[in-house]
Parts: sequence; structure tokens; C-alpha cells
Amino acid sequence: MRIAVVHYHLKPGGVTRIVESAAASLARKGVELCAISGEPYEGKADLKTGVVPGLAYTQVPHDGKAGAAPHVPDPNSLFRELKQEAVRLLGGAPDLWHIHNHSLGKNASMPDVVFQLAQEAPVLLQIHDFAEDGRPANYELIGAGISDWSRLYPLGPQVHYAVLNQRDYGFLKTAGIPEGSLHLLPNPVSVPSIQDVERQKVLGADRLIVYPTRAIRRKNVGEFLFWAALAEEGELFAATLAPANPTARPVYDRWVAFAEQQKLRAKFELADAVDLSFPEVMASADAIITTSVAEGFGMAFLEPFLFGKGLLGRDLPDITADFSQNGVSLDGLYRRLDVPLQWIGGEDELRTRLWPALEKAYAAYGRDCTEATVCTALDAAVSEGRVDFGRLDEDLQSRAIEHLVALERPREAFAPEGLPPQGEEQVAANREAIEEHFNLEQYGQRLMDIYQPLCQASPGPLDSLAPARVLNAFLDPARFCLLRT
Repeated sequence: MRIAVVHYHLKPGGVTRIVESAAASLARKGVELCAISGEPYEGKADLKTGVVPGLAYTQVPHDGKAGAAPHVPDPNSLFRELKQEAVRLLGGAPDLWHIHNHSLGKNASMPDVVFQLAQEAPVLLQIHDFAEDGRPANYELIGAGISDWSRLYPLGPQVHYAVLNQRDYGFLKTAGIPEGSLHLLPNPVSVPSIQDVERQKVLGADRLIVYPTRAIRRKNVGEFLFWAALAEEGELFAATLAPANPTARPVYDRWVAFAEQQKLRAKFELADAVDLSFPEVMASADAIITTSVAEGFGMAFLEPFLFGKGLLGRDLPDITADFSQNGVSLDGLYRRLDVPLQWIGGEDELRTRLWPALEKAYAAYGRDCTEATVCTALDAAVSEGRVDFGRLDEDLQSRAIEHLVALERPREAFAPEGLPPQGEEQVAANREAIEEHFNLEQYGQRLMDIYQPLCQASPGPLDSLAPARVLNAFLDPARFCLLRT
């Protein structure tokens, strides 16, 4: 079986790790696999790689001119170059093309290239992220390159899709992708050895709660500080990393200044503040917290247990459902953090924030925002005079925290009242469930279960899914969150 994997780059990080894992998991299963990207691979995995420069991210000129056209590679040339490179690496035409994030809008030619490939051979389209999910600039870039929007999500017996979580599976199924052509393919997880990592006292804290993340907007830093505002003497809430993207720094710097102003028991950039490795930081934590409002695969919900630590904070059921079905207990997490509306100035104040943000988000995708749209978003955010803290923007979150710290008995004013810890037995059971259901061998078998029947599929005439149906799922105002704007 000859498999050609395609991605825009093979830099260290998420998708590259998955490509490396796929190669490792299939090495003993008689699969000849190569990976083709837009630039050379510099990793150390045993991975046969090739380069087709046209696969690189499409660049938009920054010459100061509004509406400058991106440099879109010719899809016909890219199609031919991909096939030539695959034959060179595999010694023959691929039995199957495994393409990552074809519809994300990173390369404006990719949807047309995929459509051409699928006319000749089976294709597996693995989607990690969606341009429809709060990435309007990516969606616009697709429009700059695609010859026909109906080509974005091709349908046919030789075209299958793989997604990371139950939410995305449900969205694509509802949009019209047949169940037989749609697969849930969770990422593999490496289980670290934790026996030899010593626990250390960090920054003098008697109890250390660690948020192992880059503190970008969707990680909901305000909610992390909400809990830090309730910390008891000797407790410290610590986030590990600052944002890497300079455009994210102003929001981050504002939260750092706010925490200092309010004298919260919170520490930022813990990874730079202590001379400890990541495993040592995790070993030194009493618990791990997550307050994120959006995740892809959801490694944040598994990693704490791999290091023998309990997890506190916000659940994202659309993301974690598959974990729960495989024996990972997340019962201690909350789905909403409801605070009184009066803390933020009432429902009218929330409406004045939601309406323009919704209008802007919808306009970015060429959609109109009506009063009914705003009402749906409000109804989802508000319940019985309270609002979910995670739906608020930074201004309103800051206002709520200021109100919180002024109360004598704050825990009586919101729900849930605290962060219930998980016991050692449950942590150990979760670690065992993760090791059993999300290991590398399981990942390789899941891939084979997709590859083998798909390779037998004869290319037939291609149909297409209406792209608007996928966009509708992600633009649902009931899901709207100001931190995703």
C-alpha cells in the first residue's frame, strides 16, 4: 500500500507530530508512506519526505494597498508536481492521498488540487481546523483561489473525511457527508514516564495550580484569573507561556497588569520564571487547570492525567465526549461559570457588546446579522439572571472580577462555587484509559481501517457538499463567544 501524505509544511508542532506518528504506527503494517510539503523537513523521525514549493502558505502582499491580491500558485502545475514527487518517493503512483487541512485556507490553490487528485485516486481529507471556525481571513483566501466553491468539500466513493472530535464529526454529518465516508480519528497520545521526575516547591507556593498553555484569547485568561482571585493563602495559579504572536500581546499584557493591580495570586510565564523542564513543572503542580473556550483535539483534557495530576476547570463536551466514552472521567469539570448579570452592568450592557461583534463576525463571512441572531446568542449566554463568564469579553470579565474581589462571601454568588479535586484513584484510572484507547498502535489500526477499504474504491464522478452548510454549523449564534472574535 503506497500512501502520499500532503501538508503545507513539516515544522515542529501539531500536524507534523501527527504525520510522524502515522509513519511510525504504520511502519510494521506493510505501508509505504511519504510526506510531501512546501519546505524541507528538519525533524528526526524516520520519515521519507519530498518538497513541492507550491504547497507553502499563500502569501498576501503587505504593500500597504487595501485588497492586494494574494500570490496564488497555478493549481494545474501544483497538481502535476505533486504527482511527480509522489512517484519519485514511492516508486509508483500512490494508492491513496492523505491530505491535511485542505479547506483551511492556508493555500488558496489546495481545494482545486484536491478536486483534481480525487478524480484519479482515493483521497482521505483529514481536517484539524476549519476556516469557518472564526478564521474569516482564511475563508476569504479560499475565495481568492478556488475556481468553484462547490469544489471545497468534494463527495464521491473515493473521497473520505477524518476529523478529531465529535463536534466536527456531527457538523460534517449534518452538513451532508455520508457516515460511511466520515471518520472520527483522534490524535495518538504518548504516555510519559513520571517515576523519575521529582516534585519541587515552586515560587514558595504551598499549593500550585498550573495552566500549561500559551495565554492567547481563546484560552480564556480572565476565567483563570477569576479562580486566582479566590485563591487561599499559600495557593498560586500559574500560566506557563506568553503568546508567541505579537498581535496577541496587547490583550495578554493587559491581563498581566490587571492581575498585579488586583493583587491576585497569579503568576504568568512560569516556564521562564523557574529553571525547570516541562515534566518537572507538571510534577510540581498540585493540579492542572484549563479554562479554554475552544480546542481542537483536546490534549489539554488528557495531558494532566498522563503526568499523574487531577484536572480542574471548564469542560468542552463537544470536544471531550469521545474521551468520556473511552473511560476518561471528567465529572469534576463545569460546563458554565455563571455570574450575576449585575456584575457586568446588566443584560443591556451585554447586548451592546454582542450586537456589533456578531455583525462583524457575520459580515466577515458575507452574512447578515439580524435581531433574531443577537437574541439567540443572548439566550445561550444568559440563564436565570446570570451569564456564563466564558461568553464575555475582556472588559466585562475584568469588571466581574473586580466585583468578585469586593465581596465578603464571594463563593455564594456564582456557580459552581469551586473547583472540586479528583482523587488519586480516578487520576490513575484516567491515565490507564488514555494509554489503552489513544496509544500509537491504536492510531495505526484506525488508519488501516480507513485506508484499506478506501484504497479499493474506484474513482467515480464527483459530487459536492454545499459549503454554506458547513459555515452554518460554525456560525450558529448559540455558540457565539466574544473571545473568539
